[in-house]
Amino acid sequence: MAVVTLYMSDRDQSKTFNDKKEADNYDKMLELAENVSLWVEKEIPGLNEEQVESIGLLLAENKDLLAKALKGKPEVLLQNEDTEEKVTPISASA
Repeated sequence: MAVVTLYMSDRDQSKTFNDKKEADNYDKMLELAENVSLWVEKEIPGLNEEQVESIGLLLAENKDLLAKALKGKPEVLLQNEDTEEKVTPISASA
């Protein structure tokens, strides 16, 4: 019988990973999403909790693409789906 090492996310214990780096990166993304959500909630009154969480996750999951847009290439946010860089969609349950 083989032994397989699995890594769990500290912030989402329903997720497991085969690689520690993947688990750490996922935790960092969730931490960023949480902090962005808190910031958005503070700065934009009137959003419900689900909207705030969706915005936080969207920005955190697509931080590299957003960074390119902020560095002077806003068109990368509107590239069509057949290009290699895409915005990560947020599921309704997120």
